[in-house]
Order: sequence, then structure tokens, then C-alpha cells
Amino acid sequence: MKNRFPYLVFTLAVILVSACKETPDDYITDSGHDYYPLEIGKFVEYQMDSTIYDPNGDTTVFYSTSFLREEVLDTLTDNEGNTVYKIEQYERSEDSQPWNIKKVLTMAVVENQATRTEDNLQFVKIAFPLAKGNRWNGNSHFEEDLIVNIAGETVAMFKGWEYRIQNIGVADTIGGVQFDDTIVIEEADNENLIELRRSISVYAKSVGLVERELWILDTQCIDDCVGQPWEQKAEKGFILRQTIINHN
Repeated sequence: MKNRFPYLVFTLAVILVSACKETPDDYITDSGHDYYPLEIGKFVEYQMDSTIYDPNGDTTVFYSTSFLREEVLDTLTDNEGNTVYKIEQYERSEDSQPWNIKKVLTMAVVENQATRTEDNLQFVKIAFPLAKGNRWNGNSHFEEDLIVNIAGETVAMFKGWEYRIQNIGVADTIGGVQFDDTIVIEEADNENLIELRRSISVYAKSVGLVERELWILDTQCIDDCVGQPWEQKAEKGFILRQTIINHN
């Protein structure tokens, strides 16, 4: 009888630890940096499908499709001695046309953050280590009430954003390509009667960003638009769908 009690305590401890253990898809045991690969010569191409709302234009709603290419061309060293990757971004309106340079941006992975800096704004796109449900302020380097000009209208685009890892280790087919391992990051999901801020990004291991969808919409139509979807009642802003079509 004297030896039974320690055995029972050990057994209960094992049961409790097993009950609290997360499922394999709830976390990443390695650094997770493979979802944000950076190396010279790497490129990704996307199809960009956009809907822009312009209450002052000849056409209230404008639809367009274009193509975007991002290529890692060089490395730089920032003021703190960190390696930063220089990315050149190109665009074209049809896939038969030559690429035209659009702008230069930078990306980096420093300690527990994957950052992207463009148009003088730095975003923390991913926070490491990866775990399902993790939250962070990906827009902490600028004010959330920053005003952005869209089709001649001012919009507080980043109001109410909060980044969260929605899913990990998910197989998915995007742009006709099968990816065995992706993470889904919800960057914004904030809605009230006059504003919608929704942004979701999907990253694939060894590839990087493979899909993104943004809904940045405002309206003043309240009583007369009850029950209407945002595609109908929006008065300014945009919807953007970014889908991978090629990569190396």
C-alpha cells in the first residue's frame, strides 16, 4: 500500500499533461521563418483583382485586373546592423506585356518579427514563434488613424486592425497550385454600421505570401441600406484579391 500513492500521483500527472497538450496543427516547433523566405533571386508573381468605389467618378464602381511581380534583388544593412532585403516590385496590365517597375520596398526577419516596409510604413507581418491564436499589433510602427487616399477620397484604412494567427499547417490549393503547408493570418476583422476593415493573408512554407484579401470600405448609408451586403452599400474604399500565379 505504501508504494501505490506515488504511482497514482505519477499517473494523474501524466493524464493531466496529456489532456493539456495542444494538437500538432496548433503550433510550429521550428522557427517558422520558412513561411517568410528571403534570398536573392527569389520572385513571386500575383494576379490582382480590385474593386474601387469612387462616389465622385463617372463610374461609381471600377473593376480591374492587373499583375504584380516581386523579386529579391539585393541585401542592405540597416542602422542596427540587421540584414534587410531589397525588393523590386513590378506591374503590368496584361500577362503579355513587359514588366514595368512600380516601386522598391524592403523585407526582413529580425529575431521574432518578419517585417515589410513600403511607402514609408513598416508592418510586422508575422510574429514568431508561430502558434494558433497568437495576436500582435502588426501596425505598431505608425498610427492606426493614418489617412490613406483612395480614388480621391480619404479613408482611415488601418483603423481597428489586430493581427492573429487563424490557422497553421493547412494544405490548400491557391491559384491552381497545391501547397502542402500554409498559415492563415487574420490582419483585420472589424465592422460597424459605416466601416468595414477586413484583411487576411496566407503564407506557404518556402514560398511566402500566396494569397491576400482586403476589404476597406466606408458608407454613410445606414437606414436605407439595412441588410445590404457591403459590395452594394459601400460608397468609398476598395476590395482587393491578390492570388499567386507563379514563383521560383
